Amino acid sequence: MGISLQVGLKQTQKLAMTQSLRQAIELLQLSTLDLYERITAELVENPVLEEDLSSTSPFDTEDMELADQLGNNLNGEDIDADRYDSKEESGYEPEGYSRDVSDGKNLDLLEKVVADQETLADHLIWQARMTAKDEHEFEIYESIITALDENGFLPRDAEILKEKRDKNPGLFDGIKETITLFDPVGCAVTGIRESLTVQARHFYPEDEVLHKILGDHFVDLEKLNYEKIARDLSIPIPVVSEKSRVIQGLDPFPGRQYSSRKTRYLMPDMEVKIVDGEIVITMNDEWLPEIRINAYYTNMLRKKSIDKNLRKYIQEKVQSARYLIKNISSRRNTIRKVVYAIMDRQMQFLVKGPGNLNPLTHLEIAQEVGMHESTVSRVTTNKYVQTGWGVFELKDFFVSRLKSGGTDDDRSSDQAMSLIKDIIAYENPESPFSDEEIAERLEKAGVSAARRTIAKYRGILNIPSSNRRKKINLIKSEEIL
Repeated sequence: MGISLQVGLKQTQKLAMTQSLRQAIELLQLSTLDLYERITAELVENPVLEEDLSSTSPFDTEDMELADQLGNNLNGEDIDADRYDSKEESGYEPEGYSRDVSDGKNLDLLEKVVADQETLADHLIWQARMTAKDEHEFEIYESIITALDENGFLPRDAEILKEKRDKNPGLFDGIKETITLFDPVGCAVTGIRESLTVQARHFYPEDEVLHKILGDHFVDLEKLNYEKIARDLSIPIPVVSEKSRVIQGLDPFPGRQYSSRKTRYLMPDMEVKIVDGEIVITMNDEWLPEIRINAYYTNMLRKKSIDKNLRKYIQEKVQSARYLIKNISSRRNTIRKVVYAIMDRQMQFLVKGPGNLNPLTHLEIAQEVGMHESTVSRVTTNKYVQTGWGVFELKDFFVSRLKSGGTDDDRSSDQAMSLIKDIIAYENPESPFSDEEIAERLEKAGVSAARRTIAKYRGILNIPSSNRRKKINLIKSEEIL
């Protein structure tokens, strides 16, 4: 049996991800607040880094000389990870883009202090301690309470919990029933309907009609089918409407008032204004620490008598610090270019406000600034911009394109939803437009949209169907009378 060997050369292309490039990609995706945390962590971990409290330049002359000896350029560059050539200049200079406005403002990084609020579990367990007869009962109270979600509801598999805890027949159910009447009333149930029923029986114990509506006609109530409820219960429609208003005064999610969710604080990464017809971008990063390489360590590297291992350690730390400083500068330049390109395409929004976004994709911006599409995607991740119309995430400025009926210009989904809101706002309350009628009016406005697309946009806008809008309008008119 013979063995044949084939030996040959094969040429392949492979992208090597350097430490600097990897860090550049990571920094590009960080928000300004996250970048602050990263810088402060590096100041602790890297001994050659220090905060520069006296100069706006990240390096002094000696640092620059050392970096040149290492054969690296310290000037900030644009980050385009997918091109890999981080030293390639794109040559992109936005027209009219000449100012980096700070207005002399020093933005203070305020500490966000949130008060330690009592949670739902804390509130209920406190009541359980005063109610339980012994330690065993308290353990059952605690097991039920700690299983509740933020709405105050039990999971669907609560029976498993019962099997584990209920050694005495009926004890688990009795304790659960007691918790439903704790403050807030209506917790320890499996859903909205049961919670509202508990609240109705507690706050309105003698209102049998109210109890029957919740118990037997909850689905009809959701559909605003007051006629059917009135017919089945042999009561006037105005009585059903009155009971509906009582139910609306109850809390469908009693646990939420004690929700332990922390407030999410947003600090805009930049501010965009229109000044004399020109887009002006202010980066909100003046409060970030200015960092530099400590001259003590650069001087140590010049000594010939330094220990070889120590020299290697310092060189590695200096290299790491140099990468960080360079990549922070590159991140800033890249973000500015991308943001300017986005805002230039969405000038109509900056002038007129929401509902006036033009169709826009990551690819279009990438082609305009000479970067890869995924780089643009990274820039728009976790970044917020302050405009005259409020704070928006950068990704909100990318909207889909709709076909326009009989015109050369395409409309965006944002513009279509704005038109839908306007059409519905001026409809006859007694005869609201159907989705098909809305589509016809959009067509007249130059926007082509299928009926299912209208339904989708209504869902996004939280606008009910025409039948439901009609019933809501009828109820409102009865309330006014």
